[in-house]
Amino acid sequence: MSDTFAALVVVSGVAVIGTLAMMVSHAATTAGVSVEAEAGKLASSAKLQNDSKASGGKAVLFSNTSSSSSSSSSTKLTNLPAQSATLMYYGNTTRGAAYEHPGAIVVTGRGNYADPTFKAISAAGGTVLVYIDPLINEVDGTYDSMLLHASSCGAAVPLWPGGPEANSSGYLNDFRVGGIEQSKLKCVLEKVVADNPDIGGFFADDLGSRSWYPDFDWDTWGATNQQAYRAGAIALMQTFRQVADEHHLIVIVNGTWEAGTLAADGGGYPDMNQSGNALADGGFVEHHDASELAFWKSYACSKQWASQSSVTHGVAFNWAVETTDSDRAAYAATNCFAFVNNQSTANYDYAPPWGSFHATGLPTKVTK
Repeated sequence: MSDTFAALVVVSGVAVIGTLAMMVSHAATTAGVSVEAEAGKLASSAKLQNDSKASGGKAVLFSNTSSSSSSSSSTKLTNLPAQSATLMYYGNTTRGAAYEHPGAIVVTGRGNYADPTFKAISAAGGTVLVYIDPLINEVDGTYDSMLLHASSCGAAVPLWPGGPEANSSGYLNDFRVGGIEQSKLKCVLEKVVADNPDIGGFFADDLGSRSWYPDFDWDTWGATNQQAYRAGAIALMQTFRQVADEHHLIVIVNGTWEAGTLAADGGGYPDMNQSGNALADGGFVEHHDASELAFWKSYACSKQWASQSSVTHGVAFNWAVETTDSDRAAYAATNCFAFVNNQSTANYDYAPPWGSFHATGLPTKVTK
């Protein structure tokens, strides 16, 4: 689970896909320029620029339907009205049978992703997301171990220089551009896909453009670390997007990508001055009550969300988890969230549906 301001994600600056990360780092070092500047050059030459139209930073309500085309079919995407969702990190997953409906969405834990319940949800038309946290060194499952320990995907991932502690769950991984983790992530994600043909995508925890971890101070961490953190997060997100697009899957991100400066806010992607993550199909707002609703409504309704996804094509599927039914209803009423639920951290094993389901058009299994 996340200790970040778990929220809708945006990545600003330019990211580099998979093994291109090492090329960027080397080129930037040789030329004496910033990693993000060099990444921008490579992205431009590879024609990876965002082609979406800027909204000028203004909040806009969701477009609740769109058509997502592939070589074989055209699927109608519908992100409204908001409907139930649940995290199922641990515990008795058989209760998840209540989510065996088209349009339902659930997130597995680190070790229970192969449970029959999740296969049944997929077969019924629901979307199952596998949980992955690439930022801290907590190992509690096959894919954590494959990513962070020495494995067929590469060498063990070291800690960030200085070994900053993130939270009670672990220390910060060295996910800087050009590092070991950047070169391993695609291999691990491909293994997740190969092992789990019934999934609809990934839930990337803690992945934002700045840190809100409680055990080190972002404000005093220094510009060099801040820039490296942001650039590394962008590169990781690019890899998630690359693998998701290859297999027609989605990525929901839990971490902030808030419009503004790097030092204060982290910034959005690709436009730092807009909230939203062009590479994410949606973000996750975690336990922010209705007193903060004005901010999160603007954040979630940013047109930058999903604008670089070849799966949802700018139709965002954001998710807010609250701790009271009244807050859940308030977030649903904004028309900026496709999924809302009432689920405290202590109950991240299951939240019962609060209403009926409707089809979303999101992927329910690996199709490529």
